[in-house]
Amino acid sequence: MKNWFLRARVFAGLACVGMLLAWTPALRAADGWEAPATELARQIAALTGPGTMSLSIRNNSSIPVAEIPAIRRSLLDELTTLGIAMRSGTDAATIVRVTLSQNARQGLWVAEVQQGSEVHVAMVSVAIAAQATKPQGTLVRLRKTLFLSQSEPILDAQLAALSIDAPSARSLVVLSPERVTIYSGGENGGAWVKDQSFEVAHARPFPRDVRGRLELDAGGMFKAYLPGAVCSASRTAPAAGTSVSVDCADSDDPWPMGSRRAFYNSSRNYFTGVMMPSATTDAHPFYSAAELIGKRAAATVFSEVGGQFRVSDGSGAKALAGSSDWGSDVAGVRSDCDAGAQLLASTSGDAMQDSLLAYEVEGHDAVAVSPPLPLDGQVEAMWPTGGSSAATVVIKREQPLRYEAYSVSLVCNQ
Repeated sequence: MKNWFLRARVFAGLACVGMLLAWTPALRAADGWEAPATELARQIAALTGPGTMSLSIRNNSSIPVAEIPAIRRSLLDELTTLGIAMRSGTDAATIVRVTLSQNARQGLWVAEVQQGSEVHVAMVSVAIAAQATKPQGTLVRLRKTLFLSQSEPILDAQLAALSIDAPSARSLVVLSPERVTIYSGGENGGAWVKDQSFEVAHARPFPRDVRGRLELDAGGMFKAYLPGAVCSASRTAPAAGTSVSVDCADSDDPWPMGSRRAFYNSSRNYFTGVMMPSATTDAHPFYSAAELIGKRAAATVFSEVGGQFRVSDGSGAKALAGSSDWGSDVAGVRSDCDAGAQLLASTSGDAMQDSLLAYEVEGHDAVAVSPPLPLDGQVEAMWPTGGSSAATVVIKREQPLRYEAYSVSLVCNQ
């Protein structure tokens, strides 16, 4: 009943503001979406004043999905300037839901501003360029499945067939900075139950920003790569079911990176750019890389330490257009959709909630092929799974501090 009254008040507000907008010139968006986003942020701030806020955006317009992160960034920048701090979910004093919509003549951006039981409406009209009025379909959609949520940091999580008694059953292997933990029983919707836990032995101290990667082998075992250390799993006995042992040793062995291996700078948090086997042109130092082996071509996208994204297709590395709002994590996923290989990228910015999009790389352009997948925190890590049919995405949530590992896969739109 309470939600019905809130919606009724919103609709009443929309009717009143709509009559005013009929006489208001639409804000131009020829140079991007900064002007309407700034105006909407100022209206929101005038309603709320300084404080904490959560922000979500729903796109019901013909604006390409690749441009939504830029709109979000413009809103956040202006709101931050006006003294508003971003929070997630119920931790915020104000909840703002922005809907991007349009009619035959112009765009309409509506913000529902909720403080307790009070709901107010802010709205701006937007001049949509003629070339953007044609609705654009999406080739895929992203689906996430929660693996695990815990207070201890998660570096990677993978499903592994550890049991020789039940080869079809899979365990969940979770890598944290100081331990490797094996869980069972949660693959079919049940709760994951801890089976075994192993401390990560390492002589050299880890850097402040620890990263780690799990690699599965054909026999169902795994290796865990950390800065300056590698841990290897083996079965304790042929008939021991899922019981394994994990041994760690100091090592600077290169980490798995698709069909190649990359040397990691163990005193920092990035890869040196030297890979095995080497390519015609070695990469610059990079934070992450996505190998895309599709039906028509193969390429690797590098997220470089300096913030640039480059694509290498065997003829050299060139700047990747369409990546200006990405975060530092990327991953390649194989699918039956269109080109057969899609790239997952996280949005960047100061928001407490990131989102994921799927892209296809055409030449030196990244083209968004999915709607954004909202996340409840900031992306901390993203690695492809063993078969590269999905990616493990780790997010960090604030207040209370939690780390969550998800499996993110692609579903083809029919």
